[in-house]
Order: sequence, then C-alpha cells, then structure tokens
Amino acid sequence: MFHRFCLLAALSFLVVPASAQQRNKQVEALVRQADKLALLGSVQHAQAESLYEQALALAPDDALVNLRMGMCQLNGPFRHKALPFLLRARELEPTRPRINYLVGFGHHLNGEWDLAIAAFEEHKRVRDVSDTDPLYADADDHLRQCRNGRTLAATPVAAEVRNLGAAINSSATDHGPLISADGGTLYFTSRRPATSQSKINKNTGEYFEDIHVVKREGDGWGAPQLLPPPLNGPANDASVGLAADGRSLLIYRDNGGTGDLYESQQVGDGWSEPRSLEAPINSSGHESAAWRTADGQWIYFVSDRREGSVGGQDIFRAKWNAATNTWGVPENLGPKVNSRADEDGVFVTGDGSTLYFSSKGHNSMGGYDIFKTSLVDGRWTKPQNLGWPINSPDDDLFFVLTDDGTRGYFSSLRADGQGEDDIHEVVFR
Repeated sequence: MFHRFCLLAALSFLVVPASAQQRNKQVEALVRQADKLALLGSVQHAQAESLYEQALALAPDDALVNLRMGMCQLNGPFRHKALPFLLRARELEPTRPRINYLVGFGHHLNGEWDLAIAAFEEHKRVRDVSDTDPLYADADDHLRQCRNGRTLAATPVAAEVRNLGAAINSSATDHGPLISADGGTLYFTSRRPATSQSKINKNTGEYFEDIHVVKREGDGWGAPQLLPPPLNGPANDASVGLAADGRSLLIYRDNGGTGDLYESQQVGDGWSEPRSLEAPINSSGHESAAWRTADGQWIYFVSDRREGSVGGQDIFRAKWNAATNTWGVPENLGPKVNSRADEDGVFVTGDGSTLYFSSKGHNSMGGYDIFKTSLVDGRWTKPQNLGWPINSPDDDLFFVLTDDGTRGYFSSLRADGQGEDDIHEVVFR
C-alpha cells in the first residue's frame, strides 16, 4: 500500500541544530517518549500524538517538534493531517533535508496537485546526492501521479462515493469487501480488536486481521458480526474472493510472513476449515488476492513470485483441469495489465470478460488506483483508470461489483473516514 515512513530512519539523516540542544527539558522528555510510542505501530498512535501535542504546546516554533508530529500523522489513521505540521517545519527551517519531499507528500495526500508538484520539484533540485534512502528518491513517481491526478480530477466520472460509516467501519483498517449476488450480505476484513482476547501482531504493531459479515437491513446495514473459527484463526485472515453462489470464500492467511490463499465452504450456518490452494497457485512467494470466475473455469490471483513476473506483485490466471481435478500452469497476464509496480485486489465480472484490479502503476494518481481491462479476441485492453472521485490520492483497493453493475464496494483511506482504510460504496449514475 501507500508507503509508511519509519520515524527513526526518516529523521536519522537530519542534523539537529545546536539551538535545539537547549530546548526545554520537558519538551525533550515528551518527544523522546512520543518517539518510542510512535515506533510501536498504530495501536500506540493516539498516545504518541497526544505527547507530541503537549510538546508543541510548549514549543510551537520548534521545527523538529513540528516535523516529528508531521511524521506521526503520516503514519497514523488520518495521513492528510500531516500537512500543516510539515509546512510549519519548512517555514521554520526551509533548508532542512527532505522537508520538501515530505511537504510534497502532504500536498499530494490532500489532492493539492500543483502545490505537490512544486514541492517535489524543489526536493529534486536541492536533494543531497549522498542521501541514498530509496524512499526519498522516488519524487519522479509522485510527480507522475500528481500530474495524473490533476488530469483525472479535472474530468470527474458520473459516480457518487460514500463511506459506509461508523456502523460498519472502525478506527482501524477495514478492507476487502465482498458483496453477495443479491447485494444483501457484505463480507469484509478488519484489524479492529474484535474480542477482549484479540492479539497484536508484534511485526506490525496492529491487531491481527479477522473476517466479518454484515447483513443489509432496509436501506442500511445491521451490526457486523465476527465470523467464528475455523474461518478466522489466530493470525491474519482476510476476505479476498466470493463464489457466485455465495457459498465459497477465498481467503488470505499469512504463514510465517509469506502469505497464501485458502478456500472455505459454507456448511450450514458456519464455514469449513480453510483449505490451502496449494501449488501451482500458492508458491514460496506471497499470494495476496484471488477471484474465481462464475463458471469456475479460471482463477485470477496476485503473486510476487519471480518466475514469469513483470514487476513486483503481478496478476496471474490458471485454468481448471477437470480431468486431473487441479489448476493448470499459471500464466502472467502480461505487461499490458501488469506494470513494473505492484498490482493487487482482483475481481472478475460474471461473464468473465472484464477484470477489475488495483495498481500502483499505469496512470495512478497515488498509491493504488482501481483499473479495469477487458478480454477482447484473446487480448487484454489497455487498463482504464476508474477516475475521480472513485480513485483518490491514497490507496483504493479490493473493488467488487453487484451483479447488476450499478454499485461497487472498495476500501480507501480518505479524509472523511473513520480512520485508516474504510469500506466505501460507489453508485454509478
């Protein structure tokens, strides 16, 4: 997804001015404590934010404290909130290394395309060539995305996007929506602490993912329910694909950090023990998403395997062999669909002719954007960006459509959300 900033790595290159060494000891203590909490991940974000706020109240004109708060916000649930702190840090110390990149990133997240472009251009002009951190060397990618965003936002598509609200979304990450054929059941994945026994992933500082379900009630939705074991296990479980009849779920599980795809069948009111898709679908690499066509003949999936790859994470497909009861050899969809960047979140329409997916490449306006491509005479058409306001400056992922094609559901991180990624609905006009 959109890259996160390592607080220490991002600031280690910066030289603290001598004047900062005489800062109020109380400010220094607050910042030290906040830095430690910020490094622990999103579950400690609120506490870190509060401590930085206390430090800013005591030292509002300290460039480094403003920068620390800006970095905290970039790693928090509302990344767009970083911009005023980054702007203040640049105003106080305009020659600070990397500051123009961070300001450009803040403008980018807020859809302020021209201001972002100006800041990234300035970053390129003054960047110290000895700064080898690859994160700060990708200004050209941001410039391309901002120019794409400026073009796409100038001609909005006929669609209305709305956040599904606090009844479904939480302050944690909510993503991976799957909608039943009749539009009455929604499955999704959340990092919210679903029970008092929910555990934190020590590698990410976030709660483990679990799959939830919610039923439509009248014009709205009921209360989300956590799906019980064995569908949800002790580690990450994420919803990635739903069969046409709604009785089979494709899910993602991470196994020692690699990540594989599994399938579970509905049994009465519950779900069967998820079964690994095994080779040739799963590999020693990372498989993150999948979708099976309505006729069951093809499976589309995302993998970062090296064999036959175009970029980082690519989209592959394999055909079902009824004679051997196995999937055939996967084929990469090729450079027309797969970019040199990452792809993720696949969905195939009922007739099997159109593929929706997310990509950091092509003409993305920032992070992952949602695209569609159609199979015509055996060839994939040029991927089409779904446009503004469906896509945004941040990550837009896991798009699915209702059977009649009038509504779509996807996850996105936006300023009007509950925090982190939220489930959104789009109505096509």
